[in-house]
This record gives sequence, C-alpha cells and structure tokens, in this order.
Amino acid sequence: MKFLEEPSILSQGVYFQAVTNIKLLDDAIIRSNEPEEVLTFSYQSPLNNRFIIPWRKVKGKLRRLVMEKQRGMGIMKNCHLKDDLCMQCPSCFLFGGTGETSSAKVSYNILSRVLGETSISATKVAEIQPYTANAVDEVNLTTGQALMTVVTVPKETEFLGVVTLRDPTLEMVTILTNNLERLTRLGASTREWGRVRTKILGYKISDREDLSAYDLVQNNNIISDLDKFSSLDLPDVESCYRKLDEKVKKLLKESKLIK
Repeated sequence: MKFLEEPSILSQGVYFQAVTNIKLLDDAIIRSNEPEEVLTFSYQSPLNNRFIIPWRKVKGKLRRLVMEKQRGMGIMKNCHLKDDLCMQCPSCFLFGGTGETSSAKVSYNILSRVLGETSISATKVAEIQPYTANAVDEVNLTTGQALMTVVTVPKETEFLGVVTLRDPTLEMVTILTNNLERLTRLGASTREWGRVRTKILGYKISDREDLSAYDLVQNNNIISDLDKFSSLDLPDVESCYRKLDEKVKKLLKESKLIK
C-alpha cells in the first residue's frame, strides 16, 4: 500500500503505523489524579505488572508541538487549545476538533486522524522508590516545614507504543514523525522531571491496525519485521506544513464546508 496523494475527508482505509520507543532520561511523574501513585497495570502472565503511559498524555503533548511549530511559521497563529481551534489548519486536520465549541463556530467536526494506545514498559515493575522533598522557610532558612512525597517512574525505563495515522499523505507522515521525535518531556511537573528520548523503531502501512504495544512487549521479532523508518524519503518538514495547510483549505472549500 502507498500514501494517499491528497488528504481525504472520507476514510480510504489506509493506516500508517509507527512503533515508538520512549526512554526516560530521568525520573518521571506519570500518574492519574492521585499524587501518591504512578500508573501501572496488571496484565496476565508473562507481562504481569507494568508501568504504562496512557495515549492521552502523549497526544496532548504531541498536538501542542505541532501547533507550536505551525504558529512559528505564521500558519494560523491564533489557533490553540481548547476553545480557539481554527478548524482548518494542519493541526486541526490531524488531531480533530468540534466546530460548534471552537471560536471558528463552523458547522462541521473533524475526527482525529492520529490514533494511539497505551504505551507499556518493556520491563516489569520492580520496587517503586518514593522521592521526598521539603520547602525552605524564607524567614529563618530552615527546612522540614512542608514535606512532600513524590512517587516516580525510574529513569531509563523504556516504553513501547504504536502511533497510527489514518489516511496518510506524505506531508502528514512527515509532520507527525517529526514531532514524535521532538517529544522530549512527559508527565506531571515537566519543568524538572520527565525528560525523555523518543525514537521511531519502524513502521508499517496496512489496510487495518494490526500492531499493538501489548504484542510488541511480548515479541521483539515483530519490530525486526517492520520497515525501517530511515528508509522513508521524507521531504522538508516546513514545506510539508505549508503544503498541507493549502491542501486542507482547498479540500474544505471544495466540500463547501468553508467559503
């Protein structure tokens, strides 16, 4: 199968699946609403208990990176999360939005073309070490006034995941993969925690989603059977933003969704 030549509103049944490796360069705070816990999940043997990163935590960072890049290029500078989506830029076309609740007030919605799943740690959860910090009193410069215990996912933990792009064009793949590799922080309190390195281990183009982190963690041979990401001859990313921006607006006009 090949990439689509032009973006499409109606699905064409083509899926670009990128296998990702996210490695923590220092401890990360990846949790739910409870500050005392890190996110783990108990699978059946042989996976057992693993650290996990929900897709929502990756998608939000990824979308902001795409929007940051396009704003820097002068493309829809006022488009931003959550209620001020323009509904006609590369970011909105890739990640979707609801027209009625956005500042654009358009009559259409856009489904996300970027699909993901929970990333699973490549190794089982060992002993979790809490981190205790305290605040310094500004008057007498003493500590111990405000103790705080933080539970972190240990540095060097690696996570395997799959990011899927539905109905991909070459420009869309270039933008998505460029920003996946630009993903350098994850989790809560990313000002001092959560430095990561994101790599794309391989890819596959198919007529369905047939890769999953669950299978990848159990069978490394799946990765060796993938096409190498370095084999893709991707164009300049900034030219892809400009081309996709033009194509999306043209598509929406031809569909009579915008004037």
